[in-house]
Amino acid sequence: MFCEKLTEAQIREVMNVISDDGELTILKIRTYDSSFEDAVAVSNVPEVTAKFQEDIETYQLHDYHIKGKNRAGAGSDYVYRTLMYKWFGADYAIQYLLEH
Repeated sequence: MFCEKLTEAQIREVMNVISDDGELTILKIRTYDSSFEDAVAVSNVPEVTAKFQEDIETYQLHDYHIKGKNRAGAGSDYVYRTLMYKWFGADYAIQYLLEH
C-alpha cells in the first residue's frame, strides 16, 4: 500500500492542503486494527488526529481516498490523489487505474 509509505511531513502536507481552516497541528499519527473481531490483522493505514483551529478531527488515509472528511475542503480526495501521484509517480497512477 502506498499510504503506508507516507512520512509525517507528507501527512502534514496533505492535512494542510485539504484543510479549509488553514494551518493545523497534528496531535497523533498511528495505525489501527482493521477490525474489532480480528485484533491480529493490524493495518498500517495511517490514522491522523488533527486539530484545525478549535475542531479536532480523525482521518484515515487510504491509498486513493480519505475517510472522515468532516472538516476537509471540497475535492479532498482529488487533492490527496494528486499529491500521492507527485510522491509515488506512474506506479501509483497505474495501480489506481487497475483498481478503479
